[in-house]
Amino acid sequence: MKTQIASPLNYAFAVGKIRALEKFLIKQEVFEEAIASNLSDALRLFVESDLYSDELLHTRDSQHLEMILDQELIKLKNLIRNLLLDKELVCLMESDNLNQMQEICKKFPSLFLQDYLMHLTDMHNIKTYLRLYILKEPPELLKERLIEGGFIKKEVFLELYHQDLSFFLNRMEYVHKRDEVIDYASNLAEGVEKLQKEMSFVFLEKLMNDFLMQVLKSAKYITFGPEPLLAYYFAKRNEINLMRMIILAKLNNVSSDLVKQRLNYVYA
Repeated sequence: MKTQIASPLNYAFAVGKIRALEKFLIKQEVFEEAIASNLSDALRLFVESDLYSDELLHTRDSQHLEMILDQELIKLKNLIRNLLLDKELVCLMESDNLNQMQEICKKFPSLFLQDYLMHLTDMHNIKTYLRLYILKEPPELLKERLIEGGFIKKEVFLELYHQDLSFFLNRMEYVHKRDEVIDYASNLAEGVEKLQKEMSFVFLEKLMNDFLMQVLKSAKYITFGPEPLLAYYFAKRNEINLMRMIILAKLNNVSSDLVKQRLNYVYA
């Protein structure tokens, strides 16, 4: 049965609501100030965004924090679910399975959604490649864990697997995206260097999230359609994850410098 797709114009009200909500997203400098503050001041900064419950001010421990943030995530999902006219797109919020998400997006004529998922797939495959490369796992395992559907073909990863990482980075400078070439290496090279020196994916994951957030931001220029709604969902989920990271660090006396290294770009 063919999927019935709502006209982008029918999203006028929903997009207007999302544009109003975007003004309350927490800005980069607020997160930076929260990292430098004590726990109570950090919580106050988050609540002053006007969209988070005052209950957050009374966070006692990690369990209490998770309960509050889970409620915020449920509220977010309900908001977007109610605004989406194309109900199949709800699955993009409820699935972490890239293959399933790709199948859903194929039914919708949205280059934004298709591009975002292709970039997401590339980031998954790059991280998988590097993890297995560092651990010197056999190429058969790499072949098994790579996912089709990114801008980079699986064969490229397999061809580079037994070569030095410099060849991999050189290849990442020239990734074909329809009628243009994108340069992943300029975004990720520093993270790969830290991975080799420190055997840690922390900074690389931060750079990947930075890149994906920049891709999401193009939804700000889409006037009608479901794209701004889903971009807001992913942006808000990123915001909740950053809040969780900062508050947990305060509760566990993790140094501010370590937290700042993990702070990726935000949508605001």
